Amino acid sequence: MKDESKTYDFIITRIDDESNTPIGMGYISSYVEYRNSWEIGYVILPQFRNAGYGLDAGKLLVKYGFDYLKAHKILGMCNIENIQSSKIMLNLGMTREAVFRKELNWNDKWTDQCFYLILEDEYKNRI
Repeated sequence: MKDESKTYDFIITRIDDESNTPIGMGYISSYVEYRNSWEIGYVILPQFRNAGYGLDAGKLLVKYGFDYLKAHKILGMCNIENIQSSKIMLNLGMTREAVFRKELNWNDKWTDQCFYLILEDEYKNRI
């Protein structure tokens, strides 16, 4: 069975901002189609960080994945040194499943990558 890549990209704005100024971006992408798994990612511009927007974006991406795309599982990955992203994924109900050693070349050095995921039934038990 051939996997066909599907990705949905989103511009993140604040609901109370009438000018719709972008503060970041998010995406959800088919990770392994025949397993019905999807990967989420998000980035918040530096001047808007530490205000909860990353967690809000993550919640919306996970909701979109399970409610609209009917995902079986949703995963996220981050550099092991990205403590804030790790905290967000844990707050989304994800479990750290694995650490891939020296998986990502970041700032000219190989660093570990953390792999998080949440299953559909775990998500539904949280809401």
